Amino acid sequence: MIIDAEHHLFLHELTKGRFESGKICERYWEGGRIRIRISEEAAKVERCIRFMDDAGIDKALLTINQVRTLDQMKRWNDLCAQTVAKYPDRFIGLASVPASGGPAALEELDRAIRGLGLRGVHIWTRADGAFLDSRELWPFYERVATLDVPIDVHILGEAPGFDALQAPYGLYYVVMREFEMVNTVLRVCLGGVLEDFPDLKFIMNHFGGGVSSIIERLDAYTSYARQPGWPGFYEGKPLITKPWRTYFDKLYFNMAGREVGLESLRCALTNISPQRLLFGTDWPFNFDYEPGEVKRYVKGIRALDLPAADIEAMLGGNAARLFRI
Repeated sequence: MIIDAEHHLFLHELTKGRFESGKICERYWEGGRIRIRISEEAAKVERCIRFMDDAGIDKALLTINQVRTLDQMKRWNDLCAQTVAKYPDRFIGLASVPASGGPAALEELDRAIRGLGLRGVHIWTRADGAFLDSRELWPFYERVATLDVPIDVHILGEAPGFDALQAPYGLYYVVMREFEMVNTVLRVCLGGVLEDFPDLKFIMNHFGGGVSSIIERLDAYTSYARQPGWPGFYEGKPLITKPWRTYFDKLYFNMAGREVGLESLRCALTNISPQRLLFGTDWPFNFDYEPGEVKRYVKGIRALDLPAADIEAMLGGNAARLFRI
């Protein structure tokens, strides 16, 4: 079974009509920035299913992108639940709530999981500016732990600090978005989130921003932090009692955000177990009109020099286990 662990369905109000190009996702350059617009086709579940059928995808985790208000999230949760009810063999629905939204957000999370039957919660790398290791989010984590559902973490559109990389060629977007994801992964590991909530299950999108490539560098600096005179590394007392990789090894990562990301996958596998990787497409932002490229990605994964059980786990088994399918 192939399960797409990053598949976006849109509220119609967030789309921009039909495009002459025939694409669902259009990128363009405006005002010195890369911009993205999404066509109304991204709000049509039948279009999702057609893509999945053409690409050979059996099931998809449905999440929403670009919503910001609790009211929008409530409408998405209703739409997602209706879609899953209509196509239970094709979709698994993830709720959307603002992680720092207080009692109203927690009430909506309860409604979405217990009332609507959604199977996880989708959040961003920052919640109203707060990083995911902020104590503001502890009530959210406590509620998610009680509900016992996975947390899916997606990169915020343009987080504060994107202008820090003063470079042409759209590098602020290409590089800083992935930096935002790496920063989030390591904050969750170092900041005590999984120390205080050891049963939480996180899915970090986009290979965790490519975090596997800098793990040895962080190993070195955490070793320095054990030396006398380095309390500033943890800004005081360490928030974790075990080696940081103990927490890293509890995370899941999806394989989206790279189109045919075989080189990123090979890099990820140097430090991430195949039992922690989930196939994903990031549709419609990637592959929106090229289902054949998804098949090429899957073919490349199947050709990796790995045990067959590991390959099947990455393509769908890990997601099935995580969501109890």
